[in-house]
Amino acid sequence: MKKSVVFLIAVIYIISIVVVTFFGLRVNMDQFTIYMNNIEITSYDRVSDDEKYAFLEFDDNDADKNTIFIEWITGPDNATNPDNISFSLSNATYTDSDGNVTVFAEIHANGELVFYARRTVRVTIRTTDGSNLSDSVIVRCY
Repeated sequence: MKKSVVFLIAVIYIISIVVVTFFGLRVNMDQFTIYMNNIEITSYDRVSDDEKYAFLEFDDNDADKNTIFIEWITGPDNATNPDNISFSLSNATYTDSDGNVTVFAEIHANGELVFYARRTVRVTIRTTDGSNLSDSVIVRCY
């Protein structure tokens, strides 16, 4: 090989490094989804047998006092959609043999749990960002 060809290859190589460094592709973090790796209910009164429990005294005279807020944390802090969660309740309704439904409690998207009667329910919070994590608390309204 002639010296001029080797020199030309070296020059093109150096120019390509400079061009890629200056104009190169930058990583766009918007194209990556960071899934939640933790969800935890933080509003509970005690833990027994690995179950979280919260308690609320039912007030027959003031319906506004029959509310409790379920609080939670998610992680990591840089998760793409840390608010992609859903709530579900177990044991919050009763359907009689005629198909009539009685609602004892309901939960809103902000974590507000409202009781309409004395009841023990299980609140489950679940991630909906694809990570499929969940946590639950048993709330007894007495």
